[in-house]
Amino acid sequence: MQTQHLVLVRDFCVYHNVEITFVETLASQELIEITTIEETHYVDNGQLPQLEKFVRLHRDLSIHPDDLDVVSDLLDKMESLQSEVLSLQNRLRFYER
Repeated sequence: MQTQHLVLVRDFCVYHNVEITFVETLASQELIEITTIEETHYVDNGQLPQLEKFVRLHRDLSIHPDDLDVVSDLLDKMESLQSEVLSLQNRLRFYER
């Protein structure tokens, strides 16, 4: 398997100054997916924004890694509701004219 679209978990952890167990905890909660090739752990480039968001939540708000799944669900619901509100506002503007 090619690793051109993968980032070493070890490199990510060194760059962001987090423990490898932090990323493993996120993977065990199925918040991210780790790819293992020849006993080396990688994360897909497409997951980096989400993984970096978890690092910021953990570091800035002192959220325990075990609780990040709850926070992630709440943020997803909030984004969905904001999108729905925007859609409803647009429909309302159409009928107000």
